[in-house]
Amino acid sequence: MKLDTASRRRIEVFELRLRIELATIEAYHRVCQPESPLLYINNVPGRISIVIGLVPPEEVTEAAGLVRLVRHVYGQASDILHGRSSMLDAPDVIIDEWRSIVERLETLTGVRSNASSR
Repeated sequence: MKLDTASRRRIEVFELRLRIELATIEAYHRVCQPESPLLYINNVPGRISIVIGLVPPEEVTEAAGLVRLVRHVYGQASDILHGRSSMLDAPDVIIDEWRSIVERLETLTGVRSNASSR
């Protein structure tokens, strides 16, 4: 089955959203070190702030800025996936920017190394 461009784009958006959720779970594990593993997380926009606990004090401002960007990407991705946005076929430049933000989050949370590339 051949997917149209808009469908492929929505899959890319879904992947980015899942990567944010996985990075949030990883940040929770690294900061809180729970006895039982967390398998899913709800309220991702509210809980993504936990990544601030992963940085030294001099990097808190930068991490807070990243949290703000990740919340934006997560919200926009959710709007696209749930049909609340007219941007069903997001342009490449936006997806590339979102991917860059998610990669920064993954690097901060330890999901990906600085040397990793897609």
